[in-house]
Amino acid sequence: MVSPQALGLREAPGEVILSTLNPDSSPHAATVGVRLKGEEVEMLLFHPSTSLSNLKREGEGVLNVTDDVNLLVRLALRELLSPPKLEFLPSPPGKVPRLKGMRGYANLRVKRIEEEEVEDELGPSRASRVTCLVERVEVLSQYVKPFLRSEFLLLEAAVIASRILVAKERGLKVRRMMEDLRRMVGECLRLSPSSQEAKTAEELLGAVERRVMG
Repeated sequence: MVSPQALGLREAPGEVILSTLNPDSSPHAATVGVRLKGEEVEMLLFHPSTSLSNLKREGEGVLNVTDDVNLLVRLALRELLSPPKLEFLPSPPGKVPRLKGMRGYANLRVKRIEEEEVEDELGPSRASRVTCLVERVEVLSQYVKPFLRSEFLLLEAAVIASRILVAKERGLKVRRMMEDLRRMVGECLRLSPSSQEAKTAEELLGAVERRVMG
């Protein structure tokens, strides 16, 4: 079998799209961070999580590897941003489908799920560490492109935005994080004003500002 390293997965966390099956057998897709532990894949999913519930019930999922930062961000923050259009295809040998147009895929089988408490400056959070066996790897594209600074800024802006939502929900102050978000978005607009990243970053900032002030 092809190693999952062929998909660019490493010990350091990387952002991918995880597809799973809902209780009604409809597909679900979400951005998740994954890392390699030997030849196994590990992910930390925070509660509540549709992906986690689906993995517990079905015991399988598919990693969809893409370098489309806009897609990753829109799936990660679907409550704030207009959702992307997704097309799913069969992904044998499992029953969970994969997304069309990705650079590669890995079929996963859940090995174990361990609940834990994670604590940071936002306080404690419940999460589950999911370890999966890799049953099949398929690399469809060897195309290589540079990682643009505008893409990095958008990805970091999305991380800050998600933390702002958590902090707001917990009644914590968000002024400093809002300043960080505006700085990231401003730099993205400065570097690549006509790019899709800039468009997504502007939409993200507006949505977060409305949520914070609402």
